[in-house]
This record gives sequence, C-alpha cells and structure tokens, in this order.
Amino acid sequence: MKQLFIILIITAISNIGWSQQFDIGEIENAKYKIYLPENWNGGLVMYAHGYETIGEEGEIFEEVIDDFMKIFTSRGYAYAASNFRKQGLVIKEGIDDTEALRAYFAKKYGNPNLCFITGHSMGGIISLASIEKFPALYDGALPLCGWLAPVHFLTKRALDMLVTYDYLFGSNDGEIIAGEEFIEQEEIQVRLDRKPKLAALFSTHFMIRVDHLAEVISFNQLVSKEIISWLGGLPSGNIQTIYSGFGDLDKHINKDIKRYEANNLAEEYFIQNYSPTGELFDPVLALHTIYDELLPVSNYEYYEQTTKIKYSSHNYAQQYTSSAGHCEFSNNDIETSFKDLLVWVKEGKRPKRQNK
Repeated sequence: MKQLFIILIITAISNIGWSQQFDIGEIENAKYKIYLPENWNGGLVMYAHGYETIGEEGEIFEEVIDDFMKIFTSRGYAYAASNFRKQGLVIKEGIDDTEALRAYFAKKYGNPNLCFITGHSMGGIISLASIEKFPALYDGALPLCGWLAPVHFLTKRALDMLVTYDYLFGSNDGEIIAGEEFIEQEEIQVRLDRKPKLAALFSTHFMIRVDHLAEVISFNQLVSKEIISWLGGLPSGNIQTIYSGFGDLDKHINKDIKRYEANNLAEEYFIQNYSPTGELFDPVLALHTIYDELLPVSNYEYYEQTTKIKYSSHNYAQQYTSSAGHCEFSNNDIETSFKDLLVWVKEGKRPKRQNK
C-alpha cells in the first residue's frame, strides 16, 4: 500500500517499550505531538485545536505536559494533537490532519482499545465531524464550546452582523466585509459608542453583550476577509435576506443595506465541511457555557433536534457551565465531563443534562 504521509520524528523514543515518552514530528506539513504516559492503559484521546489566524506560527509543540493534557494522561490515556497544515477556519484540513495523525498512531503504537476525540471551538466542530465521519474509529467524543450546527449558518450569521453594523454604524460601503484594509476594534468601538441606544438594540438582536460587540464584529471581519483571501469570495450571501428586529429602521435597512452573493467555491467548502448529519453510533457529550459571544449555545439545540430526526439522540447529551464567555471552562469542568463520558462508554450510563 502506498505510503500516504511522510513522518519526520523530531524527538526519539527515549525509553524501552511504551513507557513514558513524547513523539513530536510532522505529517504532510502538519506538526503533531503525541504523549504516552508511563501507565498507558492502551487508550487514546485525540485533540483538535481552535481557530488560529492565518500567518500565525501556531502552537510550538514541546515536551510539556500541561494541565489540560493531564485530564486525560493522568488516567492513563495517550494524547495526540495535530497543529494542522494551515491556519484559518480550516475545518476540512483539521478533519484530514487529525485523521492522518490517528492513523499514524495506530500504525506505530497499535490500535487503541478505546479512542476518544475532543477539541475547543473550531476543534469542537472537528471532533463532532470526525466521530460522525469515522464512527468505527472512535468510542466517544467531547466537543468543547463548539458549533454543532452547519458551519454555513455560522458564516451567514457573521455576514448578517457585519452588514447591519456597516449600515447602522459605519459608512455602508462594504469595507468591513470585503475591503483590503482591516478596521481596528478600537474604531468599531468608537462608532458603537456614538449611538448607545442603537448599540443596545443591536446587542439584543444578536444576543451579544454590549461590551462584547466590538470584539465579535472585529473577529467576524477577520474571519470573513481571511476566507475571501484563500477561497476567493464570501461563503454566504444576503441577496434574499429580510432583516428585522430594528423597529422603524427595518424598512430602510432592507432597502439600502449592501447585498452580497455567495462565492460558489467558498459556499460549497463550508457546506461540505461541515454540515452535521446527526447520525451518531457512539456517545457524544457536548459541553458549553450558558453564554458565548462567538458561538451562541443555541446551536446545541439545533444539533439535539437533528439527532432526534436521525433517531440517534440516545447517543447525544449536553452539559453546561454557569460561566460566561467563549470556552470559559475550568479544567475541572472538562475533567468532570470526561469522567461522565467514560462512564457512558464503559457502563452505558448516559449522563444527565446538568449546569455546573
């Protein structure tokens, strides 16, 4: 069978057998990190990281066991994470590079007796997509603060936020959506501060706290412009969108707001990568905060309904923490949910929905 990837081992195995060790290297331009604890139980936890801005170097993998890794390695599980071959909202590459690393692990160390996948934010999307796509390879998944509805919905929400901000607070010239220059968060905040009552209405409409608006608008601008730079256009359009919720301004908004057509290539990329199927053959326990400015928790309700339509809701459970903010979990929160997932997989006891 033709070799599908090239392995570059940076750190050699330092101990005899499968005792405590690091394996740090690269698979087809995607750096990776594997750690096998001294008390390895034969199991594996795959980790998918969150969004990284294009041009960032990404995580530098070192022989360090951080507190997050300890959640899994302290229980005897091996830990493996890919840095992905590129940055941005790269769902497809994240799925592919994570699977390439899992396959490498299985080839070198043997198939794990239990295999889980987890990840923060974009990694939450990747973890769900992976267990849907490769059900025979995983025993459970723990998406953390992810987006469990179609990613196309997320890019559409970002566009709607940007165009309405541009109309209500900006120049309605499209610069914040597709312009070459990046409008700084400070400038966005200045424009919001000029119209506090309208900013409060905008905040209510998008269910984002007023003090988070500038940050979220700035982030959506960054992601949209990055997608345009590598896919050639916007992944979502608003040609047929009717905007409401702004009172007497609705008729003016719908008449004069800038309209955009989706780029076919960009649109197809995110429809394919990823639109959840809701078909689950293994337990998935999703953890989220009750308020998330970037990825609203309401998307978990979408996925729950999707699993019911596909008659797989018995394999899906949701848990929440009372904290507010994107991925604002403590390691103890994640550890508790991972324990619940282990019990579910090993003993068949589905965890109850709970707020922590």
